[in-house]
Amino acid sequence: MTRTGRPLLGRLVATVAVLGLGFACLGSGMDRIAVQSFGMAAVVPAPLRAQSLRPLAQLAMIAGQPAATLRLAESAVAADPVDPASSALLGGARMLANDYPGAEQAFRVAAGFGWREPLTQRYWYAAALQSNDYRRAAERLDALLRVNRNLPDAQVLLAPLEGDPAGRAALLERLRERPLWLPSYLTPGTRLDRAALERRSQVLVELAAAGTRLGCWGVAGWAKGALAGGDRASAERVWQAHCPGAESDGLLADGEFDRLGSDAAAPFGWQVERSGDVSVRPEAHDGGYRLALRNRASFSRRVLVQPVALAPGRYRLRGTGPTSVFAASLGCGSRPAMPRLVEGDLAGQGQILTVTEACDTLQLGIWLRPTDEAVTLDRVTLQPL
Repeated sequence: MTRTGRPLLGRLVATVAVLGLGFACLGSGMDRIAVQSFGMAAVVPAPLRAQSLRPLAQLAMIAGQPAATLRLAESAVAADPVDPASSALLGGARMLANDYPGAEQAFRVAAGFGWREPLTQRYWYAAALQSNDYRRAAERLDALLRVNRNLPDAQVLLAPLEGDPAGRAALLERLRERPLWLPSYLTPGTRLDRAALERRSQVLVELAAAGTRLGCWGVAGWAKGALAGGDRASAERVWQAHCPGAESDGLLADGEFDRLGSDAAAPFGWQVERSGDVSVRPEAHDGGYRLALRNRASFSRRVLVQPVALAPGRYRLRGTGPTSVFAASLGCGSRPAMPRLVEGDLAGQGQILTVTEACDTLQLGIWLRPTDEAVTLDRVTLQPL
């Protein structure tokens, strides 16, 4: 390990070590007492003493106390020299004390006991990154995620690989094996910012280009999460890469309802909102499909929703069906509310919709007024004016 690489490696390892110490737990009732006092740890029987010393060392490491961490880690190794957790803590303690050669020696010992010690894998992951050995880094990260597929700091660890072409290539080797942590990787939730969404989307696009397509349902959760995060472009790229035939028809997807209910429909196509008062049923018509809808309620119900990407301006929404029955509205960041003022008739010359400002999470909703019998809707189009 080069001298110039040590400061960066030290910062990285210290960071991942502190973030990763949430796995620490106490092994017995005596250990829990010992955590309150180092003096109590001294009376724990020797075979159990390391289990008491390690939590104390972890707490000292989290508190940023190098001297105390080193003293406790050395005691843990002395009490149980063949436990990889003790050697790993000693390596972390030496890193905090800026003893890089000593840390490397301790982590080499810990690595000899196997691949399941998280702190050891974090160290060698950081070391591999520092030497630009992305394949080895991906191997170490894979080992970490196989032990804990929901690491709280997983994105911090993944970012260096996702953001570099060589790192992505190494990561793709692991993803092609469809590891157990793949579902977590495909669940953005609220953890990822816009830059992270874009990086991970690039990885997934390259994964499909390399021949591993996860299918529509495989990436549906990812696309839905990216949409909710306001990154429609990334969501569309991943969706179209992994879900053949799912391309958009323009401003509106599946205007003729031919893909409603199929894998290729969600999350960009129509979402049906049924209730006890509302029925929505596709029926064969003219070589394709149309919708048969009925609203038994005494007020209008929202029956269809679709995420859309529209620049500020005016648009005409038009469909084939009975007049004076359907209306539409837009919602930014929430489900579209019931329209109060409607310009035009959706099933006549078309309803005019106005987008007043840019919105990354815009949704279009179609409403159905109360009907005595089922009515039909087909060939919905959306055009700018």
